[in-house]
Amino acid sequence: MNKDLLINSSGVVLNIIEKILDTNIEIKGIENIPKNNPRIFVANHFTRIEALIVPYALYELTNKKVGVIADDSLFDTYFGDFLKNLGAMPISAPLRNNIMLGDLITGHKDWMIFPEGNMVKAKDISKEGNHFCVKINGTCQVVHTGSAFFALYSQLLRNDYFNNKIKDLKKFQRKYFLDESKNISNEETMIVPINISYSKLRTGKNFLLDMVPRFMDKIGKHFLEELEIESNIVLNSKIIIQILKPLSTQDLLVDFYKKEPNHNKIINKYRYELTHRFMDRIYKSLTINFDHIFTLLILLYPKKSINKNHLKRMIYLLWNEIKHNCLNYDKDLEQNIINLISYEEFEPFEDILKIAIKYNIIYEDNLNYFIDKNALLNTYTHHTIRLNNILRVILNEVLIIDSLNIIAKDLVLKDKKEINTQLLELLEKEEKDEFDNDYNEYKDYENIKPKITGSSRYYNHTSSNICVITVHGFSSSPQEVEQMSEYLHNKGLNVYSPRLKGHGTVPEDLKERSWQEWYFSLSRAIVIATLKYKKIYVIGFSTGGLLALLSTKKCYIEFAGIICINAALHLNDIRVKTLVPALSFWNDILNAVHANEYSKKYVDNNAENPDINYDKFYVESIKQLSDLMSKTRKILSDIQSPILIIQGKDDPVVNPTSAYEIFDKIKSKEKELVILERKNHVIVKGEDTKELYDEIIKFIQQHKIKEKDD
Repeated sequence: MNKDLLINSSGVVLNIIEKILDTNIEIKGIENIPKNNPRIFVANHFTRIEALIVPYALYELTNKKVGVIADDSLFDTYFGDFLKNLGAMPISAPLRNNIMLGDLITGHKDWMIFPEGNMVKAKDISKEGNHFCVKINGTCQVVHTGSAFFALYSQLLRNDYFNNKIKDLKKFQRKYFLDESKNISNEETMIVPINISYSKLRTGKNFLLDMVPRFMDKIGKHFLEELEIESNIVLNSKIIIQILKPLSTQDLLVDFYKKEPNHNKIINKYRYELTHRFMDRIYKSLTINFDHIFTLLILLYPKKSINKNHLKRMIYLLWNEIKHNCLNYDKDLEQNIINLISYEEFEPFEDILKIAIKYNIIYEDNLNYFIDKNALLNTYTHHTIRLNNILRVILNEVLIIDSLNIIAKDLVLKDKKEINTQLLELLEKEEKDEFDNDYNEYKDYENIKPKITGSSRYYNHTSSNICVITVHGFSSSPQEVEQMSEYLHNKGLNVYSPRLKGHGTVPEDLKERSWQEWYFSLSRAIVIATLKYKKIYVIGFSTGGLLALLSTKKCYIEFAGIICINAALHLNDIRVKTLVPALSFWNDILNAVHANEYSKKYVDNNAENPDINYDKFYVESIKQLSDLMSKTRKILSDIQSPILIIQGKDDPVVNPTSAYEIFDKIKSKEKELVILERKNHVIVKGEDTKELYDEIIKFIQQHKIKEKDD
């Protein structure tokens, strides 16, 4: 189809749709579209724009028109010409069925049908026996079987044609609008189910909504409701089009076709079964997002109030179960979800919580959320529920997914101790598996470190409820802080030395990692520690010191203070300041002209401890370190935590001005700066460590005394 036909009379509409497709539509399962078969696409139906966006997206993928049956009223708007050019027909079109069957017999054009019929604004779907029902204002309407009829009937007609059962070919051609140039496709008609999901559904005023009164005098309430929902989808949501595996019609018909000459009997035998099969597949293929998990858990939780951390931990565990049970979920969920349980703001949680509070579904105090399930379950009416209770709409989508509900119901019955134990076991296993997988990926590299070098270390002390997290530096491993950790353990403290991702293996591993992944490793370690101990100190060496400073934005009652040792805010190495940025720029130029063989990928590192540290730094790795340094400088003025800053006076790697800048800019009431007479960088190990260790113990002891006094 020539795209000019679409632009001809509806260029503005096409431009809008292409912008939507470019920005906030994700199409998955493209490989499931049959290549040469006549196709009927079937999908769930929530918004009017689906009748525009999905057929056009399919056209972009297949280069074949995809007709759709749309409400007559849509053809009276400025979308009308676009719909006609795309191949759509109004419901009232004469001979509509014969035209569609003709297209499917020849494969000249594909068709898309919404079996639910109307837009399902509440997304309230239930199973009634062997049928799915759409509930609208309390009335149950069985999902239509028309799409199954068209698929089966077109295949029966095709079989008749190739089996020479058409008695009057001319009449057959006239009836189904088949001219001489349209050959009957010898490929079977296939049904391609599509799930259309939205992440995230929101309401509220926006500039598109404000513009409408300028162009339209009379605006009905229903139209305004639809406009508010759909304009917010265009502006704020991600539309996920999941194309599912196709269903064969010929496989269904192959046996019965030979025995039964009556087409109506054949169709009536299979249309309901076929409809149930593809609708079941559609509903179960919902792309589960954070809002779904949140609303399902607050519905199923058996009590009226829930501890804030308990809810967040359940959400994290349910997300993990969804991921490992191969349910469809929005991959955006993986971005920073550790923040949800590591005592930082997690935007998806804060966003949906704000809506729940706005509509009086949840209210809170310092420690707990209180749930009003009656408010959550309020269905309002078909035309008002999306504006008045969008959480119920979101909830309805997942109530029909049995496997998800079974997992969630099991989770909410567990008490705080059980949830904490499950989360602890999950995170500790995740940490171990992560290192095992990374190590195995690079095990054949000649320069790989011994596995013990990179393994996280736990030093448990049964008589103490205090844990010190010791964080190693850039290109190093937990072995770097092993001596210090053992000393602190011998002083009666629990110590935990996590591995930062990309470390303890090979430089090539670190090259692939971002500073956010290093911070993730520390965040996970903090959660593990808080699940086991009552007081947490974070000691960071060099780059670990920067991560420790960043971690002060976490708000958890177990936190006691941080200790930064030679925190790498500014470096002495001139290569980092000038050479590496220049190399990065040079490499970019060479990549652009495909002259990669001349690019410089790394700089050599003359490590103080070559048995622990990498022997080279890739440019990408140093860029991440530089970004972390910049990020840390920006948040110094926000820090109010108790802090001990220790700096070697003649550190050859970290410029001592780092310590003074940290001390001057942080807003902590309890802060101390200690300068040690040291000429090396790695002062956390070796022979001359007593003074350093004594300062650490003194800081911890002072806080223990202060807590008793308080």
